[in-house]
Amino acid sequence: MIEHLPASAYTAPSGVYYEDLFALHPLFDKLAFNANLILVGPKGIGKSLSFASWADKNSVPLITFDCSEDTRRSNLVGTFVLRGDQTPFVLGALTTAFEVANEVGSCILDLEEINALTPQVQKLLNGPLDFRRSVEVPEAKHVFRLKPEAKLWIVGTMNMTVYGGVYQLNEDLKSRLRLLNVTYPTKDQEAAILKQAAPGLDKRTLDSVLMLGTETRQAGAVEYSLSTRDLV
Repeated sequence: MIEHLPASAYTAPSGVYYEDLFALHPLFDKLAFNANLILVGPKGIGKSLSFASWADKNSVPLITFDCSEDTRRSNLVGTFVLRGDQTPFVLGALTTAFEVANEVGSCILDLEEINALTPQVQKLLNGPLDFRRSVEVPEAKHVFRLKPEAKLWIVGTMNMTVYGGVYQLNEDLKSRLRLLNVTYPTKDQEAAILKQAAPGLDKRTLDSVLMLGTETRQAGAVEYSLSTRDLV
């Protein structure tokens, strides 16, 4: 017995404010379901939100998985769970994405902080990301693969490798991905975001907040750089 949540459980959040400052959505329109994409940049600048917003706009189920150095094969592929006199195989994020795509026709799997995965766990992504488009799970006697008409877009985010708790991406994994660097918004763009978040913000406070953010982002200035999310 194989179990996973229904596709309706993975509806992308709607009504969340997102300003496409880097013109990512037109790029997504071209790459979606054709090329695996990783957004690389500092925290809190809307990398995850860009995918969620696009998924909502295009009515595509979105599965978001937060990677960490504690992520194991079972978290991505699935594991058996003892439940009374039954032992169903409960799917992980990766295999669930395949099943949802087959069920409704399309799905997006967003691997947050993909470079937090250990090199060993990164190897699990090779098959789903290349021409095979499949995941072999011998213990469940099942191969998860896309139906001919189903579409799965595997995307992700990652911070710089100078952050703690992250690894270099395996060369074989990098060869299956497109990496796009994004950075902080310009001062005017960030001001527009803050005005949207706090319409009553006076100019003096706005200028002070923007200056604070800029100063913390200078190399070696402080241990923690304030992101756009922090400023909001």
